[in-house]
Amino acid sequence: MKIEEFKNVTMIYMRHVGEYGLKNKELMETFKQFLKDNHLLNDQSVILGIALDNPQITPVHQLRYDVGLIVDENENNILPSRLIADGKYVIFEVPHTAQGVQNFWIQLPKLAEDLSIDEKKPIIERYTMNKIKNHLCEFCIPVK
Repeated sequence: MKIEEFKNVTMIYMRHVGEYGLKNKELMETFKQFLKDNHLLNDQSVILGIALDNPQITPVHQLRYDVGLIVDENENNILPSRLIADGKYVIFEVPHTAQGVQNFWIQLPKLAEDLSIDEKKPIIERYTMNKIKNHLCEFCIPVK
């Protein structure tokens, strides 16, 4: 676990609206193929997955999930862009497997016991090419 400061992070993205789960994975695959087709994916690429809504309080048909690529804010992009909320994030590294990710979500309440989580910001999944090659990914938890 480490802490990072996010400041002026811009991403281009695609969004799915509807039930979380399989459709999020499909969107991620579609997005990665788009990046490859448009020569936007390289060894320095950082892909983000962001579930923007809490499924316990948001109707299923209104749940939003973004997948994005961190870009220079001045780049001329063919996809919509948005800023990631500035602030501090606690970074957890987990195995990039279905079981590893599931275990993270199950253990999150215990992992977050001593953290002052900023509930106004979403948890961010972060996939760097170097981590993926090592079968790892990261979860970025916003803190106050």
